[in-house]
Parts: sequence; structure tokens; C-alpha cells
Amino acid sequence: MLAIKWITKIRAKISAKIFFITLALLLVFTALIYAMLLLFLPNFYYDYKKQKLETGANQVVEASKSNSLEDVQAAMDKFADNNNISPFLLNSADQIVYIPYVMLQSGTNTFTTTAPASPLAVSTPETDESTSVQKSLKINGVPFTMQYFINIQPLTDISAVLLLFAPYFLLFVVILSFISAYFFSRRTVKPLLRMNMVANKMAQLDFSEELPVKSTDEIGQLSHHLNEMARELEGTLIDLQKVNTQLEAEIAKERAQEETRKQFITAVSHELKSPIASVMGQLEAMIHRVGPYKDRDTYLKRSYETMEQMSALVQDMLEISRIDSHDFERSKTTFDLSAFLTESVAQEQWHPDASKRRIINEITPNIMIYNNQPLVEKAISNVIHNAFQYSQNDDTIAISLNESTTGWHFSIYNDAPAIPTEELDKLFDAFYRLEKSGNKETGGSGIGLFITATFLEKSSLSYKLENTKQGVAFHIWQN
Repeated sequence: MLAIKWITKIRAKISAKIFFITLALLLVFTALIYAMLLLFLPNFYYDYKKQKLETGANQVVEASKSNSLEDVQAAMDKFADNNNISPFLLNSADQIVYIPYVMLQSGTNTFTTTAPASPLAVSTPETDESTSVQKSLKINGVPFTMQYFINIQPLTDISAVLLLFAPYFLLFVVILSFISAYFFSRRTVKPLLRMNMVANKMAQLDFSEELPVKSTDEIGQLSHHLNEMARELEGTLIDLQKVNTQLEAEIAKERAQEETRKQFITAVSHELKSPIASVMGQLEAMIHRVGPYKDRDTYLKRSYETMEQMSALVQDMLEISRIDSHDFERSKTTFDLSAFLTESVAQEQWHPDASKRRIINEITPNIMIYNNQPLVEKAISNVIHNAFQYSQNDDTIAISLNESTTGWHFSIYNDAPAIPTEELDKLFDAFYRLEKSGNKETGGSGIGLFITATFLEKSSLSYKLENTKQGVAFHIWQN
């Protein structure tokens, strides 16, 4: 079991695979080379030695052409030195005339001198392990023979020595192969392990680490491409995160709008339910002439007024629905905001209940703006109407419109009781009223400021309702 686990673990690591493959290749190649030496080296060496001796012997023959015994002897000396053999020169009577570096006894000093009978005068006997080679030559027309032996014994010794040396050589090769395979596998796998680590971090969307590029080979190119891919993925991820954030914001906004719609529909249903029930009760009482409802003219007028309030409420709801249409952005135009403000204030002053208000007019003329004219005019007219509606006779209403370096600023102030701070933001909720009795004549429907805020936000205008020292001010501006 342990062996199986060990083998499985090795198979899972590329470094172990490269180590054992490299080790096996080194051992196999070394064994093959050593076997080739055992099989072919003796024959190769024999052929080499034979060729070398043949070349040296031919040089001696060439030297004989000078017809000088001294030249032949010098060539034989050189032949013996270069090939580590002992050639000898024989005359026609098979007597030894010359052996390099051996002094022979002679009767005269002429080259015809022959040596007395001695061991040197007898040719070296051939054995099974030697091969005799003879070369014929002439000196001054006298025939001579140079003879030498090729000894095979040293060649067979080479194979024996190689076999004896094999265990030591094998041990050395194994150790060297282990060391070489280890360092080769480490060097080869190190950049791959680094790439694997970086790739794992990339899989976890961590692009903080960059691979070093130290070469221009395939591994260096792969490292470069991984770095490029990491940078591209990181940039794409950042873009996706931005898009995801925007999408989440859009979804949250859509959910908030949907929730607002639901709350709005619920509030509208509640607001419509009461006047409808009131009108139906009055009409039914008038039909049956119950009690005071016999006076149809009075209660018909009240029912009509209730229906007018309902009509205005429905119209406001239609205005809110209309701003969600796709044509809103295309409906922007350039119009004179100063002229509209002047006309709106004049219309409010014509109302009998507002004739006694003190008006402070600080409207700068000819201020042109580019926006959705119906929405902006509806929102500002609501603000102006509220300022007149929630003020009393002799109260001051101050209206101003000025240009700024980046846009314009509108504000309207009226003398009115301070609004509780915690109620300021709630006033922009649908059907929220400071007056809790539900009386439409004193508290309104509670939808006016909601419509105003919706139209201003859709028009990309900023607004603020705040308490002042003596009243309330509403600001609208565009930067």
C-alpha cells in the first residue's frame, strides 16, 4: 500500500517524473555507450593500430629509396618510437642486420656485414596472439626485409580491463546521474512551479504577483504571455466590477422605484377610496332624500368639489407616470425661466386671498435655461403656490433668481411657522402632511411636494427646503 501511495504521489508531481525520466535516460545511454566500448573498441583499436603501423612501415620503405642504410635505420628508429614496437631489418639470408637501439656484432663496417649466429639472428617466432608483417625494400639494389609484429594481447586486455572497471564505472555513473537528474529536474520544474503558483492565484482572482522573464525561450515567452494575460484579466475584472457596481446600483434604484410605486399606489388607493365613498354616500342620500341631503344643490356642489380634487389627484399621478417615458430626454428645450417666474408670481397675486402679501421681487431678467420645460415649470409653480398658500395676509414672500458662474439659483421665502427638523425630509414623501387631520382644505393632498421633488430629480436639478429665522425658504439650483 505504501508503495502504491508513493507511486501515486510521484505521478502527481512533474518534478519527480522529470527526475526519473532523466535518470533512466542517463543510465540507459551510459550503459549503451559502455557496451559499445566493450564490443567495438578492441576491433577499432586494432584497425587503428594496424593502419598506423602500415603508414610507419611505408615511410621506412620510402626512406630506402635514398639507398642509404643510415636513412633506413633512422626511419626504423622513428617507426619504433612512434609505435612502441621493435621492427628489425633482415638481409636476403634472413639474418638480422639492424634492430633499433640494439648493438649487433659485425666483422666489417660495410652494410653487407652479417651478424654471427645468435638469438638475434633468428626471427621472433609467431604466436597465436601476434601477427607478423613484412615489408620488402632495396638498398643500392640489395634486397632487404623489414619485419614487425602486431601483438593482439594488449587488445584483449582492453576488454578485460573494461569489464573489471565496469562496477566502479557503474557506481560513478549512477551517482552522477542522480545528481544531474536532480538538478536538471529542479532547474526545469522551478519556473513551471512558479507559473503554477501564479496561475492558482489568478484562478482566485489575485493578480498581484508577476512572473520574472529571464529568457527568450518557450518558458520565457510563456511567462511573458501569462503576465500579459494577468494584466488583461485584471483590467477586465476591474471593468466588470465597475459594471457590476453600476448594475447593483441600477437594481437597487429599480427596487426602490418599484417600492415607491407600490407605496404610491397604496397611498393613491387610500386617497381615492375616501372621496369616492364620500361622493357615493352623498349621492345615495340625495337619491333617497335622507335628512339634510334633500338639499341636492348644496350636496351636489360638495360632490363636484370632491370630484375636482380627485381629478387633480389623478392628473398629478399621470404627470408622475409620464416622466418615466423614453421621450423625456428628447423633450428638453431652451426657455426663459425669468419670464415664467414673473408670470407665475403675478397669477398668484391675482387670487383674492393673496392680494395682501408683501412681495419682494429679485428676479434677474432674461435667464435662459435648457431643460424639460413642463417639468421644471410644474415643480416651480408648485413651490410658488405653496409659498402663497401657507402664508397669511401682510406676510412677506421674497422671490429671487440669479445666475452663478456655473448655472443659476432660484429661492423663495415666506413668513411661516418653522417646520420641525425631523419633518423636513418627510414632506417630500407621497401623501405625507404636517396637518394630521386629513382635511384637504387645511392640509392639502400631501402629494404636491412629492411631485415637485420627482420632477426636479428627473430634471437633474438640486433642491432644499430649510427653516430660516422668521420663516421657510425653498431653493432650486443647477450647477
